[in-house]
Amino acid sequence: MQLIDLYRKTKLILKKELSPADYLALEKDLKFFLTKDENFGDYSTNLLFLLKKIKPEKEEVILETIKNKFKNYFDRIEVEGGYLNFYLGEKVLFEDLREILKKRYKFFFSLFKKQRVVLDYVSANPTGPLHLGNIRSAVLGDSLANFLKLLGFKVTKEYYVNDRGTQIEILAKSAKAYLNLLPFEDEYYRGEYLEKIAQKYKDYVKKEENFEKLGKFLAKIILEGEIKKSLKRLGTKFDNYFFESSLYQDKKLIDRVLKIFEKKNLLEKKNGALILKLTKVGENKDEFLIRENGKPTYFFSDILYHYQKFFIRKFKLLIDIFGADHHDHIRRLKKTLEILGIKEKNLKFITYQHVLIKRGEEILRMSKRKGVYITIDELLDVLPSGLVRFLFLAITPDSPLEFDLELALKKSEENPYWYSQYASARLNSILEKLKEKGYKINIKLDPQKIASHLIKDELIKNLVRSFHKFKDLNLIIIKELKPNLYYDFFLNFIKKIHYFYENKKIIREEIDRREVVFVKTLRDVLGFWFKLMGVEPMKKI
Repeated sequence: MQLIDLYRKTKLILKKELSPADYLALEKDLKFFLTKDENFGDYSTNLLFLLKKIKPEKEEVILETIKNKFKNYFDRIEVEGGYLNFYLGEKVLFEDLREILKKRYKFFFSLFKKQRVVLDYVSANPTGPLHLGNIRSAVLGDSLANFLKLLGFKVTKEYYVNDRGTQIEILAKSAKAYLNLLPFEDEYYRGEYLEKIAQKYKDYVKKEENFEKLGKFLAKIILEGEIKKSLKRLGTKFDNYFFESSLYQDKKLIDRVLKIFEKKNLLEKKNGALILKLTKVGENKDEFLIRENGKPTYFFSDILYHYQKFFIRKFKLLIDIFGADHHDHIRRLKKTLEILGIKEKNLKFITYQHVLIKRGEEILRMSKRKGVYITIDELLDVLPSGLVRFLFLAITPDSPLEFDLELALKKSEENPYWYSQYASARLNSILEKLKEKGYKINIKLDPQKIASHLIKDELIKNLVRSFHKFKDLNLIIIKELKPNLYYDFFLNFIKKIHYFYENKKIIREEIDRREVVFVKTLRDVLGFWFKLMGVEPMKKI
């Protein structure tokens, strides 16, 4: 009995007991959720609050029906503080333990969905090194991709390369400025990286007068020599790099999109420019697709890119991860793509707030064009990539992330990363000590018999509770598109492992082989859960 099953089956009870009008009034606000404190059950719902408001005379009947319906799955179903709380039963946890002993980490996979998904993230302009804000996008995207795969989605991780347009021309001018061929302007990019590139390729930079061609040349050098190397160090690997310029090599694609707008009478030509009349569909301003100088806009590129992903490459779900400064762009893009036939259910956006770097009491402000920022490589020179990934997942994308360098540098239990790795090392130390004593670790025993015995142990049962609820959490993460929800769940699991280690003596005069099998399984599960964040578990510290 998973949370989604409880939710659906409770709704069936409500449909039978309530009138259609009362059911609809209640259902829109009905919530089932994982409890933050397991002292108040594993699952909880606000159902009783809603019944008191909408149909109080039915509360007692519905409560008794729920208790009778689900008594085989939960040890207790109790009202506490107005909430209805559900405590997972031993039968359910026994079945989970038996299956996880059989399947190990494969227990967490399901074929819930088989849709093809393209996940576009990081996608920083190839005009300079990646900075800390890009780490946030990388960590969110990588983690989300892993959780999608657990549910059966076929995921393509894609980096969209803006290799044309204004920023590419500015890159070319910036390189020329470093060679004193142009005076520096405020909008130009600055940084040691660009000065070195300009000097290395100075003959070509001096000779090439076409800013777009020169910028594209420099962008490729930065992509290959800076960005891809930084991503590799961080542990982020893309399935595909898609170049914006390739969109304009496909004339059929452009014609196809423009014909749709034309049929809907949404195009206007003015002074050589092509304008999309979004004011006709409720937006507060129109959008240029082609400027007066004949060059396509960033907005037009985004339209073509999303149309190409959905209708040409046939992805059924498009997920983009953008910085929070793209909110207005996202709203207008969604409206435009709806006109083209891409429905809201097939198009999802995650926006994340900026990263603040705390060094002592000082907060550093970053600007790529001014050359004031901390690059990924500079951070990875002093911190392991796993630690960086771990701490960057801690906060909801909706809030700014304040990265505390002093805390990150502490190699102690005060640092959540090392506290978590210590749990991994503790489990591994049990198995290593057994090996030193000549004890065989790879034991084959009947999972049914092992689970029947071990599920009576409250310390073990408490850990199995987390195994069960991981599947619930995975669905919630995908529904809300918030992989950061995993962070608190994971730390709670780590606390359970430390408590288990400190209160369960595995190595004693008479060793229980069933407990050894469980410890090995627990270590394997923890290792798998670490890797969902792109973090390698440590065997010792």
